[in-house]
Amino acid sequence: MDKDKKSLNTYLNEIGREKLLSDEEERLLADRIQSGDSKAIDRLTSANLTYVVSLARQYEDRGLAMEDLVSEGNIGMLRAATKFSSSQGKRFVTFAAPYIREAMEQAIEQQAGLYRVPRNVTDTKLEKKRSHALSIDAPVGGSHELSLGHVIPDQNATVPGEKLEDETLLFELRQLVDMLEPREQQVVRSVYGLDGEPKTMMQVAIVMGLKRERVRQIRDKAIRAICKRTKNSDLRDYLKS
Repeated sequence: MDKDKKSLNTYLNEIGREKLLSDEEERLLADRIQSGDSKAIDRLTSANLTYVVSLARQYEDRGLAMEDLVSEGNIGMLRAATKFSSSQGKRFVTFAAPYIREAMEQAIEQQAGLYRVPRNVTDTKLEKKRSHALSIDAPVGGSHELSLGHVIPDQNATVPGEKLEDETLLFELRQLVDMLEPREQQVVRSVYGLDGEPKTMMQVAIVMGLKRERVRQIRDKAIRAICKRTKNSDLRDYLKS
């Protein structure tokens, strides 16, 4: 386990050196990609590797190791990069998120042991038993702790860690963040991507020289302070998601 954490930390340090792209830089890369430039794909994906890690954090403890989740997510992001176009009018991470999630969810499903009946299998009693419909609360993968409800994310839920794109909420959040203590400001700005792309609490912890749990405590305290100062229920829901 310690070896896995060390390996992940090394990877985070490496990808953390990549410079984030501006809107214009992404548009130029998108145009190059559509022209068949493979180097543009490498540049676009390399600049967004930390976003894959932030999404992978949301699928922890669902039957797949973090390194495997990141690996699958990177494959999904690469697939998205080949389809990315400047005409879509959105940032790459917004466009790529469904591809990344799909790649991770499929890997989790396979690892968890969800059974699909092969088309060429004779319909024996065993196959009938193995192919019956499963309840959303039914345990999967031989684990009583892991159910379909844990594996399949709520498609209607707000996704924590994704960049806030509602300009009205973003404006209010920035005003409220300015009222916080300096360290709380740094954590909130980093976690919610107010100055760039969202970062995971592990990434923030590395930058600030703190433990991940301490960063979480600072974030939670800051969120409580912001929620007391705002009457905007949408902003509260976003911060508490």
